[in-house]
Amino acid sequence: MATVPSAALRRERPPPDLGAIAARRQTVLWQIGVGLALLVAWQLAAALFGDRWISRPTLVAVRLWSWLGGDLYRHLATTLAEVFAGIGIGLPIGAALGLWLGRSPFAGSLLRPFVVALYSIPLVTLAPLFVMWFGLEMRPKIIMISVVVCLIVFFNTFRGAQSVDEDLVNSLKIMGSRGRETFVKIVLPASMAWIMSGLKIALPYSLVAATVGEMLAARTGIGWLISKAASQFDITALYAALVVLMVLGLCFSKAATSIEQWFLRWRHVSQ
Repeated sequence: MATVPSAALRRERPPPDLGAIAARRQTVLWQIGVGLALLVAWQLAAALFGDRWISRPTLVAVRLWSWLGGDLYRHLATTLAEVFAGIGIGLPIGAALGLWLGRSPFAGSLLRPFVVALYSIPLVTLAPLFVMWFGLEMRPKIIMISVVVCLIVFFNTFRGAQSVDEDLVNSLKIMGSRGRETFVKIVLPASMAWIMSGLKIALPYSLVAATVGEMLAARTGIGWLISKAASQFDITALYAALVVLMVLGLCFSKAATSIEQWFLRWRHVSQ
C-alpha cells in the first residue's frame, strides 16, 4: 500500500508576498531616513543656538560610548530585573483575576468597582507610599510594576472572558463537558488574544513605573541616571539616558509582538 508522505498532510504555506516584503523594506528605509534627518536637524540647531540646553547628537553618542565602558550594564540590569520581576508577578495575577471575575457574574459585579477605583488612581503617585513601606531597594519598584501590569492585564482579560461565545460554551456542556474542560478548550483560548493585548499595553507602562520609582528613590537604575543628570544639570547625560529608555521601549515592543505571534500562532494556521 502506498503511503502518503507526511509533508503532504501538512497545510501548504502560501508563497511569500513579494510586494509586501518590498513595501516593508521601503518603509524601513524611510524610517531610517527620517531618523537621520532628525539627527542632522538636532546637530544644526545646536550649532546655531548653542548646546547648553539641547546638547548635540555627537555629544550624546560620546557619552553613551563612555557609559558602555562603565556602569551602564549595572543600571540596565537593575531596571530590567525590576521590570521582569514585576511582569512575572502581575501578569499571572491579572490574567487569573480577569478570567475568574469575567466568568463569575456575581463576583465580577461585586469586586469590579473596587478594582476600577484603584485603577483610577494615577499609580505612579503610589511610588512614595511604596518607598516608605518597603525601603529604597528594588522591592517597592517591583511591587509598583506588579500593580500596574496586574490592573492593565486584568481589564483586558476581564473583557475577553466576558466576550466568550456562550453558544460554544453551551454546546460543549450539552456534550458532557465539565467546568475545567470548558475553561481549557473555550474560555482560555478565546481570552488569550486579550491577555496578549494587555501584555503589549503593560510592557511600556512597566518601564515607566520602574523609571519613576528609580527617579524617586534608588541607588541604581536608568531612572537614577536621569535623576542624577537632572540634579547636576547635565543635559548630555539626560539625553543619553533617554536614548537608552527609547531603545528599551523599542525592544519591549518587538518582544511583545513576537510573544503574541508565538502564543497566537494557531490563528494563522487556521486561516
